[in-house]
Amino acid sequence: MEGRADTEPGKAPSEDSAEELYENAPCGYLSTSPEGRILRVNQTFLTWTGYSREDLLGGKRFWELLTVAGRIFHETHYAPLLQMQGFVHELSLDLICADGRPLPALINSMLKRDALGRPRSIRTTLFNMTERKRYERELLMSRRKAEQLAQSKAALLATLSHEIRNPLNAITAATRLLGMTPLSDKQSKYLRILGSASGNLLALVNDILDWSKIEAGKLTLEQREFSLRELLGDILNGQAARAEEKRLRLHMDIDERVPAGLLGDPVKLGQILTNLVSNALKFTEKGGVTVRVALHSQDGDACDLSFQVRDTGIGIAPDRLAAIFEEYTQANYDIGMKYGGTGLGLSISRKLVALHGSKMVVESEVGKGTCFSFDLRLKSVAGAATEGAAPSSASSQQALRGLKVLVVEDNEVNTYVLARWFEHWGVSFDAARNGREAVERLRQGGYALVLMDLHMPVLDGYDALKVIRQLPDERLRQIPVIAISASTRIWQESQVLAAGFTDFIGKPFDESVLFRKMARCTSREAPEVPAQPPEAAPRAPEAAASALVLPPDFSFTKLRQWAAGDSQAGAALARSSVQSLEQARPALTAALKKGAADAFERACESITGTLHLLEAQGLGAALRRARSLLAGNAPDAARVQAAVFAIDWEMDTLVGALVAVASEADA
Repeated sequence: MEGRADTEPGKAPSEDSAEELYENAPCGYLSTSPEGRILRVNQTFLTWTGYSREDLLGGKRFWELLTVAGRIFHETHYAPLLQMQGFVHELSLDLICADGRPLPALINSMLKRDALGRPRSIRTTLFNMTERKRYERELLMSRRKAEQLAQSKAALLATLSHEIRNPLNAITAATRLLGMTPLSDKQSKYLRILGSASGNLLALVNDILDWSKIEAGKLTLEQREFSLRELLGDILNGQAARAEEKRLRLHMDIDERVPAGLLGDPVKLGQILTNLVSNALKFTEKGGVTVRVALHSQDGDACDLSFQVRDTGIGIAPDRLAAIFEEYTQANYDIGMKYGGTGLGLSISRKLVALHGSKMVVESEVGKGTCFSFDLRLKSVAGAATEGAAPSSASSQQALRGLKVLVVEDNEVNTYVLARWFEHWGVSFDAARNGREAVERLRQGGYALVLMDLHMPVLDGYDALKVIRQLPDERLRQIPVIAISASTRIWQESQVLAAGFTDFIGKPFDESVLFRKMARCTSREAPEVPAQPPEAAPRAPEAAASALVLPPDFSFTKLRQWAAGDSQAGAALARSSVQSLEQARPALTAALKKGAADAFERACESITGTLHLLEAQGLGAALRRARSLLAGNAPDAARVQAAVFAIDWEMDTLVGALVAVASEADA
């Protein structure tokens, strides 16, 4: 009939029938009886598996299409779940195709019941997971490759650091030795430049190695006793010369309630604070840097401490605050060009803080300064394990005299440097170039200590130590062995000690640390010699008698250590200390007379670094007594006048001794 319609009257035309949609759906459909016999299947499923419709509808059961493991899972989990809850969602099972290959599938099943609630059929939808599984395998392989690459990079950097740090150890040690010889002013200047350059290079190598270890996930926290006050003091001592060079104030303010001894990882905490202080000094041109530690709360032996490093530097724009923690990134290009640096310090510090379970916070205002802060929870202990000072007196330097040491080192330059220090300390030694030679020399006897490099040819340090610890001679099995390595940082000390070494020191090493560790391992600890301040100005006659029996009120030991044998540097530090004290004196006196506690506290903060440098116990005690006056009710005029007199007396004594030091250097 002409004009015949393709559709029935009253029905809208459709491109695909429901049957076509079912057969060619993007997923597979199965209908089975409650016993699992396949009743209906769509073309998509047949295409994926390669079966014909006749193969499946001839009485084949669904579980017969599964692998052995899938059949077990079907019996123990799939079927019981379907019976109990009436559905099963997103089960991952492998089907066996007609050609025997596995087909990963994601399965969803629904149990249909009749009007009486009896199971009538099971409808199953299947999604082909072949591409997804392939993608997951590729992701897994990429992850493994990335992990292997990170490990390879860490190994490469460790090897490179070993090769770099060995000659760097010789440079820094030779620089120190050269500084102990008579030098002209021009030679001393060149020597300071050499020392600064080698120190910067060492910091760069350490930063890169630290970053690689953090990325490889090989960094863990140590737990040891330490003194937070001494740790901060050492950090500020190390940065004082730089602050003095830029004429910046460097302050330390520790809450008096902070326990003397804490349990934690002083190395990583020191690294965080050193990075922050160094960074603050780098970007500050005038004003100063303040390190503040406050005790928030204490619950039993657990202390919640707040650390803060604040500077008066150039500041950071708000839109660049997040970027400063990215590795190899500076706040902007101009800052990177002007101040230099790798951009790793803050990133490393943030990750070390995160390792403690805390978070680094930064607040900044352009042109006014920046404040970095973080909180740590540490345990308090009865005492703190502290690192002693370098052997500074003639008696302490004799502590190692007569000691016989075996040095196992394949680098002749490093052996030569050690020889010069041993000569200075009166230590005799023999040298071995590898672990096998070391074992043979030890069997000959006579050694009280072994200094052993970890990376050597023929037999490395670890394997040599295993042989030594298994020797028949009990004395040799117990001989102290100190590991020395250029590729192992101090935060890996636990790994070295677990291998059986008595102690560990990393290269380049500080000769005072080596001296102390050698003395400790051989039970030759240097005697405690009280510091004598011959530079102290004469006291009033009536105080002379008491001065003979009281311990010294101050010491210039740290001042001389900072000067490193340079009389001009010592004089500059002395003059700077005088200036700091004289500037603070009127502010202290005025605040004390007015009863202004806040102003008095600010004036005290301004000379915290000076007090630490001079170990000014007498002035510190006078300031504490004055602070206690301001903390209570309004004190009477007589007590205030006595406090002012005590502060003036202690300052006059210090200033007089400092002026004498500066005059001797200028003479």
